[in-house]
Amino acid sequence: MSKKINLFAILVLSLMVMFTVSCEGPAGADGIAGADGADGADGADGVDANSNCLDCHSADRWDGIEGLYAISGHANPGRGLTYAGALDGCARCHSGQGFTDFVAGYTRTDIDEASALSCESCHGNHGVLEGDVDAPMATTDPVVLIVDPTMSIDLASTSNLCGTCHNSRRNGDYYATVDSVEIDGVMTEVGDGMMGISSTHAGPHYSAQLNTMKGLGGYGASSESTHATVGCVSCHMGESTDTQGGHTFDPNLANCTVACHSSVTDIEAFATEKHDATKARMDAIADALVTAGALSVDDDGHYSPAVSIVTDDVFEAFWNYRVMYQDHSYGVHNPGYYNTMLTTAEAKLGL
Repeated sequence: MSKKINLFAILVLSLMVMFTVSCEGPAGADGIAGADGADGADGADGVDANSNCLDCHSADRWDGIEGLYAISGHANPGRGLTYAGALDGCARCHSGQGFTDFVAGYTRTDIDEASALSCESCHGNHGVLEGDVDAPMATTDPVVLIVDPTMSIDLASTSNLCGTCHNSRRNGDYYATVDSVEIDGVMTEVGDGMMGISSTHAGPHYSAQLNTMKGLGGYGASSESTHATVGCVSCHMGESTDTQGGHTFDPNLANCTVACHSSVTDIEAFATEKHDATKARMDAIADALVTAGALSVDDDGHYSPAVSIVTDDVFEAFWNYRVMYQDHSYGVHNPGYYNTMLTTAEAKLGL
């Protein structure tokens, strides 16, 4: 009997303990807050935004850039602005408004009074500073070639901005579609084995630099220049003097010996020698083209396309001459390709 009572008592006691443990009463009032913990370590300082802006926008820096730009061809475009700045198809590179619209993705055709390229034309997009560039650029996208929109060239640098305009408008095969030419007021058919030069402006346009660096646009084997890997900016916008380099876009040749041509002791003499040798060959080709009827020459010795019908060989020589003339580097942009174009033209003309 006592054992049953003891078991019963143990059971009752267990139940009381279980209910006592599993049931909580209402929470009590909050206790007094403990002392604050120790401060954490300071984070690294962020970039001084004002200092970053002053890299370009300080008075000294700004005055220096504006002074150099004021003597550049971009700031003084002359007829390139007054004639072409508002023309459809030309405004995209010959006016500030047209270029800004073009890189934004559309073509403007209602420019009443064109303005020259300005700082904002090339540097208006500060959003690109989030990428790997040290100055705001309107575009650094690969250049879609005007002569072949299915082809693009990527200089992998801010030089793509330059190439956006400095690429050819047409190749020689454009003139293969010319079936007649107006000569002395009479439309004359272009026969088999002949090519028609239909305009006194015939040529790739004064913008053949990118194509030439990459070995494109002329007749003869293509070859890419080492300068294509360097790009435009390194040579044309290097360390500046009062009249060259920087935002004049006129190369300061002294920079060439620092960056690449360290073995050249007199870069001015070196460049002049190369220029003069190339120009002599170009002039001989031009004289032969005058004789062949593809070029005319004025009293000042300036050669221009002559509206004419010429043989395929003469046309290829003519076209190579125009590519070189309108690239206007006299071989600097691509020495090897220049030599190919010169040699090809000389052979076509029997020189």
